[in-house]
Amino acid sequence: MEKIDEIALAGLLHDIGKFGQRTDIYRLKDIFPVQRYRYTHAAYTAQILQDGGLAFKLPEEVIDMAAMHHAPDGDDAWIIAAADRMASGFEREAFEKYNEMSDREDFRKQRLWHLFDEKRRFPIAPLAPDTIYPVEKGADGNEYDALWKAFVEDMEKIEKAGSGANDYRTIDYLMKKHTSFIPSSTTFKKGDYTPVKANVPLYDHSRATAIFATAIYALYEKGDTDILDYYRHGRGDIERRNLLMVTGDFFGIQQFIFNDVPAAKASKILRSKSAYVQVLTRILALHVAEEIGMSHQSIVTTAAGKFEILAINTPETLEKVQKLQSEIDDFFIKEYFGETGVGLSCTPCALADFIVKGRYRESLRPRVAESVEEAKYRRFDLASRHPVLELDDGIDNRNLCQLCHLRKGIERESSDKTYIACGSCEKFVRIGRELATKKFLTISKGSGKIPIFGEWHLNFSEKPERFDNAVEIYDISKDPEFAGYAKWELASYVAIEDGYVSTFEELAQKSCNGDPDYGLKALAALKGDVDNMGCYIRNSDVTASFARYNFFSRMIDYFFSVESARLMEGRPMYTVFSGGDDIFILGAWDEVVEFSRELHEDFTRFAAKSGLTFSAGIVVTKPNKPVNFIAEAAESALEASKEYKEKKEMLLPSKDALTLFGETAGWKHYADEDNALYLLEELPRLEEMLGERNTSMLYRLLQLNQMRLEMDENIENSMWRSRLSYTFRRNLFEKYAKDAEKTREAESLMKLVANMIENYPMETKMVLSEYIYKRRRV
Repeated sequence: MEKIDEIALAGLLHDIGKFGQRTDIYRLKDIFPVQRYRYTHAAYTAQILQDGGLAFKLPEEVIDMAAMHHAPDGDDAWIIAAADRMASGFEREAFEKYNEMSDREDFRKQRLWHLFDEKRRFPIAPLAPDTIYPVEKGADGNEYDALWKAFVEDMEKIEKAGSGANDYRTIDYLMKKHTSFIPSSTTFKKGDYTPVKANVPLYDHSRATAIFATAIYALYEKGDTDILDYYRHGRGDIERRNLLMVTGDFFGIQQFIFNDVPAAKASKILRSKSAYVQVLTRILALHVAEEIGMSHQSIVTTAAGKFEILAINTPETLEKVQKLQSEIDDFFIKEYFGETGVGLSCTPCALADFIVKGRYRESLRPRVAESVEEAKYRRFDLASRHPVLELDDGIDNRNLCQLCHLRKGIERESSDKTYIACGSCEKFVRIGRELATKKFLTISKGSGKIPIFGEWHLNFSEKPERFDNAVEIYDISKDPEFAGYAKWELASYVAIEDGYVSTFEELAQKSCNGDPDYGLKALAALKGDVDNMGCYIRNSDVTASFARYNFFSRMIDYFFSVESARLMEGRPMYTVFSGGDDIFILGAWDEVVEFSRELHEDFTRFAAKSGLTFSAGIVVTKPNKPVNFIAEAAESALEASKEYKEKKEMLLPSKDALTLFGETAGWKHYADEDNALYLLEELPRLEEMLGERNTSMLYRLLQLNQMRLEMDENIENSMWRSRLSYTFRRNLFEKYAKDAEKTREAESLMKLVANMIENYPMETKMVLSEYIYKRRRV
């Protein structure tokens, strides 16, 4: 293990004592006196790391650095101490005042404040789809014992799996799993002390400490001790920009995923292209971190085609980033003719950007965003690059790749037939095939099964494979049990039929429960994302600090990448991409519509009190349509939702809307159980009164609703009310003239329909169309 990696591991585990301290079953022994470590939780850290709290032995240097962060006696321990204070967002004096006070408080029942609602809490439980939602404030008793037991059991599996103490990625994963909902600080009020909010998870604080520690160490190695001196001696320039946020941004993702994908091959290619973007993003982050002299643990995030690395601001770093950009540009031009790429940007930053209140959100994040935008306009450095791209020689109809139609291919074999594919596209086919069948993924350097970028390779296997050049190993299976390796939800949900990924035609045929006689058989595409995310990031307290911002980002990503997959489980659906703050799925049209309502409901519950909303667009189409056509239609539908105004006089769109069957309506009324959804529930009663599958009146209601929508264009359309009365009289009132109870029921239904058409015509069209399409004869 390199010294910088030891520093990172010590930073990650420095506060593990706060976890053990909160339990009733793990008690501090006399051989670890609190006085030596200054605070109780630090003594617990020493005991856990030295005396069997973890299943494996760590290097003594790591244990000393981690345990002595409140009583540092050397440069290495001071690096962890400084990183800990920096990650807490405290200036020097405030940090020690907080720890003196908090060491006397009882925090065994304290829960982490919910991300969006300070009056509610996260449960004290592992990170899972059902634990991301807010619960009531207090805990009935000590909930940490069960969590600690599960943590120790999982740690033991690392050793059994043979991954060992040097597998930082797996340890990091278990910290994320078990400490995401443990507060890193406790909140209390004593005298004139201003309480600290318990709103940063222990995991995000620990990760931030590890990231900052690697940067401080890298500066220390260069002879720059400014940050260290600030915390150690109370001197140092906190405004000096000796740090550097290096950002990678994958541009043109959607064009890359959807363009040139034949409809017949789409179900085999789309998911693998999406997974490839995630894998390539991770590999590029690893590659950049290595090349600029940082640790893999310096990587802040890799999600949704973006990565961030905290590095040091030196001429050497800036020069290396420039060379890396040229290397990455060459790769994308050679492989993909420059239709997509990754832009690198550098944002100088100072200690003050992380510890002065408000600076991270109000100064550093806008500067990072500006640097990313500037990099997009510099893509491929066209002014200094040869303007002519090289194409394969001798391309004809017999050897043209059938997947991209750009390069020369060779004949390949699949399970049922042969096809022509180039090397680049064959990668996607292999990745898609392996994702559907294999449980483990290894990223290796130097050699491997599937080349990705330069020396970096992918290796899929049924069982974990450890070899000398393995860099990271992931469990990509759907099994929720921890198997000794970090889990990666790379294999996004797709419907499987007889061991194979369902084709889009098969998905369409599953519409309306697969009834061969009734119901529209069609494919639907849903595209959605969170509204006004940029504005929220710029103005919300949720993103005020480095650790809080990272907590927010990964929880949003977790909702769309993991929770959405849970909602899709067992449904005839196909995930193209889901992560970051957006989602794109395909599937049986009625299942997609139902899924959209559930996803919106769960997002509203997850983001309660945040002000965040979710908009989506759904298009219903034939399964044999070109994929890029479907994607563009879904994008247009989403754009219509983004332009929605709840009231016409509003200057700006209110968004928070759904576009479906050509109409756009706010979720507020469409998903309201007292309005549109109530009508949807009542339509079977209307149909029952009409008789066997009598859809003619339903079509008539749809026509009357259209008259209401077009009333401003033609005054004659205002006659929809009288025609509605006539329609009910002819079809129901005359039929049940002698049945008073049925007549009252018909009157109730007519009032409901009239009210919906009058006040919610767009929502009514959505509901009527859905109901009719489910019942029309094939």
